[in-house]
Amino acid sequence: MKIGNFRLGLRTLKTAFAVMIIIVTFYFFNRPPFIAALAAVFALRETWETTLSFGKVRLISNAVGGALALLYFLIHQAANNAPWVSMVLLPLLVIVEIVLLDGFNYNTGVIGGLAALLMISLTISADETIFYVFERIMDTFIGVAVAILINRFGSPEKEND
Repeated sequence: MKIGNFRLGLRTLKTAFAVMIIIVTFYFFNRPPFIAALAAVFALRETWETTLSFGKVRLISNAVGGALALLYFLIHQAANNAPWVSMVLLPLLVIVEIVLLDGFNYNTGVIGGLAALLMISLTISADETIFYVFERIMDTFIGVAVAILINRFGSPEKEND
């Protein structure tokens, strides 16, 4: 549907549906849906194939970001939550993540991976446990999985010519 420069397409509807499914599901588990919903928005593309391809890059880049966030968490805890850890270690981990993802040719995942690293590292409270990091990584996987499933079953079939 198009009105002037504004259009409402299938991808928009599928994205909204993915966000709705995640919010409803996370509500019943009393968990914050933010990261999963955001991951679904990032991953959902025009077709199932592009969603699958982008989802793979997103999962790998987020796994790297999550692993580095876990390293940050452990060092931050060992340093009694000293502020210098954020000031010095996080910028170094940003460099490490960019170099790793670039080296593995996952350049399209750099922004998402850095978002995972920084979101997890900068939102974890001092009283949280290591499970917080794993839950946030799992949230990303859930969001990408929802996007892939919606695009797989919510896209019209292509006709064979």
